[in-house]
Amino acid sequence: MKRKSIAFDVDDVLASHVESFIEFSNLTYGTTFAFDDYTDKWGKLWGVTEEEVTKRALEFQTLQRVADFDVKDDAKASLAKLSTKYDLYIVTARRQHLVDTSKDWINKHFPNVFEEVHLVPIWELNNKITKGDICKKIGADYLVDDLSKHCNVAAAAGVKAVLFGDYAWNRDEEIADNVTRCRDWDELLKYFGIDNS
Repeated sequence: MKRKSIAFDVDDVLASHVESFIEFSNLTYGTTFAFDDYTDKWGKLWGVTEEEVTKRALEFQTLQRVADFDVKDDAKASLAKLSTKYDLYIVTARRQHLVDTSKDWINKHFPNVFEEVHLVPIWELNNKITKGDICKKIGADYLVDDLSKHCNVAAAAGVKAVLFGDYAWNRDEEIADNVTRCRDWDELLKYFGIDNS
């Protein structure tokens, strides 16, 4: 029987992206953000124009910074357990200049864990491809993501979605009826029927 498959986002599911963003913003722009201040709506967070957001985003999203993202606690051990019963994939958003570095980061920290890595060109001009589209294309049964917008789009495409993390930026977000919340890796493993004792 064919195994079911799970697609994973990288930032703030596997990688400590927000911690790196907060450090960058506070050092570069003199902000005093804490982890719980974060939102993916960077214009609102910084109080700047979209043009300035693009400039700052490119300053933040350097090859070196992405290469240096820390791995989230419990991610490696949890994925090792999940891989015994499921096929695992990466479906994550990346700017074009970060594609190779992102793949290197995944291979360095999670060697031989994922069947395939799919990087969604969300920021590319005129892009209409969603994470839901990629999940459908590769036949992923589930998407695990920390952003409700990606979970809702995947759910609308018929993919079971899990909103991951007890984070300030997703805690009060509206989610579709067929999206499940899992606050941490323990809850995620239970959701997927894995004994974590």
